[in-house]
Amino acid sequence: MTNAPDVWVITGLSGAGKATALAALERDGIDCVDNLAVDVLEAYSTLPRSRASAAVVDARQRDALARFAAPRGVRVLFLDARDDVLVLRLAATTRPHPCAELGRGREAIAAERALLAPMRAAADVVIDTSELRSEDLADRVAAIVIGTRDSPGAVNVALSSFGFKYGLPLDVEWVVDARVVRNPFWVPDLRPRTGLDSSVRDYVLEDPVAGGLIDRVHDLLTWSVRHYGERGREFLHFAAGCTGGRHRSVVVVEALGARLRDDGLAVTVFHRDVDKPDPR
Repeated sequence: MTNAPDVWVITGLSGAGKATALAALERDGIDCVDNLAVDVLEAYSTLPRSRASAAVVDARQRDALARFAAPRGVRVLFLDARDDVLVLRLAATTRPHPCAELGRGREAIAAERALLAPMRAAADVVIDTSELRSEDLADRVAAIVIGTRDSPGAVNVALSSFGFKYGLPLDVEWVVDARVVRNPFWVPDLRPRTGLDSSVRDYVLEDPVAGGLIDRVHDLLTWSVRHYGERGREFLHFAAGCTGGRHRSVVVVEALGARLRDDGLAVTVFHRDVDKPDPR
């Protein structure tokens, strides 16, 4: 444990899940404040506290966001999502959009993105919530915030799989293409299964190319994590992609996660598209 409990700023687009994140942190014993004024953030960060805390600072602060600067020791978590997802989510709520006077739908979202650009640039962690269920988002936020509290100074590695056909993740630092590995999709018995199934895993890992890819990525990640820690970086999100995000990328990420845990690293694993419907 650190001497001073962690302080987090939670921010992001309207409809990206800030309320869900805040509720999850409250359930896990984090002191939370909604809509904290930018100008009191530094004072808030220095308050005496016995446990970690989180404050939402977002577009409701409007022009004050131009003065945003994370105080020393304060981490920033930014929640993002694709515009088409945000449009649908906002249509289902009666809460007024903070940029509604500048337009509706995509126009309001574009205005909010511009307003929040400095905060996204300052973010320690960005989470793309486009494909996340509420419970999955809660788990990811808890893994990041609680994980840093439980292992101060460690680099927390997030590994995720995805399908290129559904678009690149918005929140990833590194992407590796697992489409160089032979594809279980073309094996009729394996096609309806996923990379979490042992038969698919065995098929993928029997390909020497898969082993070579995993070995090389593992070596690069462990080397990078060491240097990230030396530079004070505490988070790294790596993603592997394949065509549909159901087979090869899932196997690669699971294998990497197991090896990095064996190395003693703090690792969380997510599969964005593994539950997408069978393309047949």
